Amino acid sequence: MKTKRIIYFLLIILGAVIMASDTLFKVKEYALILGIVLLMFGVYNTSKVWSSNTQEHKLKENSNHKK
Repeated sequence: MKTKRIIYFLLIILGAVIMASDTLFKVKEYALILGIVLLMFGVYNTSKVWSSNTQEHKLKENSNHKK
């Protein structure tokens, strides 16, 4: 699980760096598009990992309280 978090965090950072360094690309819009896609993909998957961890944590708490 921690590997996925690291990969998604790196995607977020990479997307931000690509958007910031748009001068390296010949067409500025392509850098922005690629940066936004990477950024949003990383944010979306990070939120999915966090929500699944939260649900698992709630289930564990409920099972501990019932005992």
